[in-house]
Amino acid sequence: MFHQMIILFSILFLTACGNTPAVPDAHTSRRVKNIILMIGDGMGAEHRQLARIIQHNKSAEQAMNRLLIKGEVRTSAFKGRVTDSAASATAMATGHKTRNGIIGLGPDLNHFGNIVEDAKAKGKATGLVTTTHITHATPAAFVAHTGSRKNMLEIADQISLAEVDVLMGGGEVYFLPESETGCSVQAGKRTDGKNLIKMLQSSGYSFICNENMLKALDTQFPRRVLGLFGAEGLQRPISPNLALMTDKSIELLSQYPQGFFLMIEGGQIDWASHDNDAEKLMQSLRGFDQAVKVASDFALSRDDTLIIVTADHETGGLQINRNSDGQGPFVDRMGVKFYINWATHRHTAANVPLIAAGPMSVLLEGDIDNTDIYQVMLKALQSR
Repeated sequence: MFHQMIILFSILFLTACGNTPAVPDAHTSRRVKNIILMIGDGMGAEHRQLARIIQHNKSAEQAMNRLLIKGEVRTSAFKGRVTDSAASATAMATGHKTRNGIIGLGPDLNHFGNIVEDAKAKGKATGLVTTTHITHATPAAFVAHTGSRKNMLEIADQISLAEVDVLMGGGEVYFLPESETGCSVQAGKRTDGKNLIKMLQSSGYSFICNENMLKALDTQFPRRVLGLFGAEGLQRPISPNLALMTDKSIELLSQYPQGFFLMIEGGQIDWASHDNDAEKLMQSLRGFDQAVKVASDFALSRDDTLIIVTADHETGGLQINRNSDGQGPFVDRMGVKFYINWATHRHTAANVPLIAAGPMSVLLEGDIDNTDIYQVMLKALQSR
């Protein structure tokens, strides 16, 4: 709480000082046009270390490491040390703590505004990208308000009304009635008869559902896009991969003159960690790092883009060791064998790493709370 008060005081002080910032650093005084928030779901410090040692391509290895601002994020939920994705994503999206399982609402189900709504109020374009369902807890917290993360049909309804400019992920069945199939052979799950895909198309969205359609997408401005690439979460091997979805999303959103907010989730890091599946985890970490490279290439080529890479929580109690114990052996980039151990199939209370770059990023340095991420992004939206 004390650190959060310091963060808030710093933000208010910077605002009050107008053209004379409290910190004489261009990183706090420049206008922020674009915000990119990347969430490696379940990615703790040891996951980050694993992502580093498995990269055999030097340029790929540097993707997360080249963002120089470093922080450590506390992830607790409201009255709970161990968070779930719903509560943690709500904290990052709204700046408020809530109970596990709740999306975009307070512990007593009071309404919270979110950063997507804030960005839209500033005239910015918005986007949500994930390798899980677009209705899953993390992306949902940035666009929906419901008492349970399990209410995916309601979340899809709210997504269809939110006018988010770019939506990419899985979860097609939550947009279709039970009597219909879409690109997937699996029938929809809606009992209200609504075909939300057709509704979104009629309101101007281009609908795509596979990698070839994404690659061929006409990104001529302006264009809103709904990409649903799986009945539920994206199937392995992930197609389209997160880097391609990131690249196309930035290409679309960067054409908006007022800038954009984009949330990108590597959601299956968490799934692999719940399963204690080292092979799938390493696949997901590589995919996330490749997406970070795409986003950071864009952000670091300009002086008006805040990029933040973090996690909602740690999953699995992952440990890397050099002894012949655990899953493995695997081989790191130096040719040295290593093994992977797990402490649990669940989330842990461990702090998670944060890296960032661009204007306002210095406010995220050091020990912070996940609610501070929202406060800094809001300050970035208010920059002039």
